Amino acid sequence: MTSNATRLYQAVLRDPTPPISIRLRRGFSDWVVRKGFPPPSAAVVKDEAEAGGARLVMERRGDCGRYTLDEPYEQGRLRTRVTYAESVPGMTGWVVVTVEQHGGSDPAARREPEPTGRRGAKQRGRQRGKQGAEQQPEPAMVKAPGFLPAYLNTARISDGAVQVEGAAVLLTEDDVRRFVSVMTEPRRRVPILVVSPDLRDPEVARERADHLADGVAGAGLVVRLADLRAQDRFNEAMGPELGVFGAAVRTYFAPFDPAGEQYPRRHPPMGDAAIRGRGAAALDRIVDGAIGETAHRKLPDDVRRTLDVVHRVLAGRAEPGEIADAAAPRPSKVDFAREEMRRRMMAMTRRPTAPKAEAVTPAKSAVQATAETTAETTAETARSVADMVVKELRGELEAALGLATSSQVPGDSGQVLREIRVLGGHLSGLRDIVAERRGDGPATEAERNLRDEHRLLSEEYAEAVTSARKLAERVRRLERRLAEAGRPVYGVTEDDPVFEPGGLVEVLAEARESLRHIGVGDTYGAAARLDLEHHIQCRTWAAKAWDALRALDDFAGARSGGRFAGGFYDWCAGDSPGRRTIPTGMLSMRESKSVVTRAKFSAPRRFAVPPEVHPSGRILMESHIKLRPVGYPAPRMYFHDDSAGSTGRIWIGYLGDHLPNTRTN
Repeated sequence: MTSNATRLYQAVLRDPTPPISIRLRRGFSDWVVRKGFPPPSAAVVKDEAEAGGARLVMERRGDCGRYTLDEPYEQGRLRTRVTYAESVPGMTGWVVVTVEQHGGSDPAARREPEPTGRRGAKQRGRQRGKQGAEQQPEPAMVKAPGFLPAYLNTARISDGAVQVEGAAVLLTEDDVRRFVSVMTEPRRRVPILVVSPDLRDPEVARERADHLADGVAGAGLVVRLADLRAQDRFNEAMGPELGVFGAAVRTYFAPFDPAGEQYPRRHPPMGDAAIRGRGAAALDRIVDGAIGETAHRKLPDDVRRTLDVVHRVLAGRAEPGEIADAAAPRPSKVDFAREEMRRRMMAMTRRPTAPKAEAVTPAKSAVQATAETTAETTAETARSVADMVVKELRGELEAALGLATSSQVPGDSGQVLREIRVLGGHLSGLRDIVAERRGDGPATEAERNLRDEHRLLSEEYAEAVTSARKLAERVRRLERRLAEAGRPVYGVTEDDPVFEPGGLVEVLAEARESLRHIGVGDTYGAAARLDLEHHIQCRTWAAKAWDALRALDDFAGARSGGRFAGGFYDWCAGDSPGRRTIPTGMLSMRESKSVVTRAKFSAPRRFAVPPEVHPSGRILMESHIKLRPVGYPAPRMYFHDDSAGSTGRIWIGYLGDHLPNTRTN
């Protein structure tokens, strides 16, 4: 028999704060009690009840559960289903909420999600004309289940890297720039509804935003522009064809890029006159369009894989531990031949050789002969150093590369790190030798050869660091899975490709894109100067910066979620399997008193933060990470920890060369 069901609503919510079950059950129970059901019991694994022709089933097992509410609706049934799974290794906890209509009006008359684009506009026109001619009924408007606003207010819950709220968000002039980055987030899935201010009656815009927020909760985000200044700033960012003004409401669907939008009407506005003329029905039409856009979207891969397992677990046909197995991506085969070829190619890299010095002839003067003899002696010394580099350092480099790129057991990772540290020390010594030989005069051919050798080895060292990071990441994931699963894990490969930064600017861009607990300030200029002036060394600094940012993101996620109570230094000093950390020697949580108390040194360390962090929009950042302990340049990354504050994030204020202090000035 053909299923007579229509999906009317769907929300896919990421909830990283355990336990989901307590907060979700509390909000859902309050909602069904208001519908006339008796208070559900938390003491039973499956609770069933009936009230007024509706039937409720709430069931749980292990770290997953499902709530199903069937109600009479439109000569049929309306089924609200809530399924959840707590976080497991490799997957953030999720909640999937769906509302489906079973039976009732003619399925052929039910509205599917309206197509978008130019072709979509023509199709919508044909559909509306056809419906008007045949007088076919449409299903009644449906909004988000009533428990969702309360649940969304219990934690930082998101969908597609965008936090969804239980109420409308007020957007001030200062918030616009940050919010535009939310709208253009490539991973955004939910529509964003923007309500412009009503200059005659500010309460009108507030009431409209609240009505819309209740209707699209979980499946959309509603934003209300605070005043005319916020509206002007927002419209300036959107451009002439994508703005909203005059107490209107505009829906911005994903994906969205105001600079490249070819069809602005894909993001439909509704003017003030239409809303006033039709009242709540006009707002309901906006809600219907927003949730209709998301009702049939594809589930994320990890949710899709684990949802079926959750249903089997609740039916008793699977064990709760199978959810973690389903969440993990399928292992991919490691191309050992390719890694071996890369290692051999690195070993075969050609090196410049020093030309032989010209012999002194009797015809030359004594002064010239003496000068050339001295130059020959200097060149001979330089060749000796070069020979040491070729014979000694290359062997160590090849050993480090071989370890880093081969499939060794996890215990060998310590040897990789030791080899890399030794190689780094020798490179520093070689740099000092070159600096001593350089002097004040023009460089000799041998000295230029030494510099070329140093440059070549620096490039190879950066390659070794990258390879070592890949191996260390694999070891970290294996340790985490072993610790959390309590059983051996075979055939483990990297969940995602390891990001290999080519420079500091690339690191900042990737952090803003993928690290949800990291906020990046306006420090691209300082980072770009290091990238351009020290492009070889920047590869190593960028790798360290990326490791530090991931450790900060891991720490902020744990602290904002209540899983860790200390500071970042405590996080790195502890020994917990699977935890991302950096050596505490790279970390400095305080500046000296002479720096903090003197305005000429403290002022350069005041960086921009959101008003939620500090009302002035700037704050003194003392905590910093030393990407290079000493020397010139000595890059630093300054940050402010608001992981336990209102934003739940770490804010990066500066990434660049060493800031002035009492030693540099």
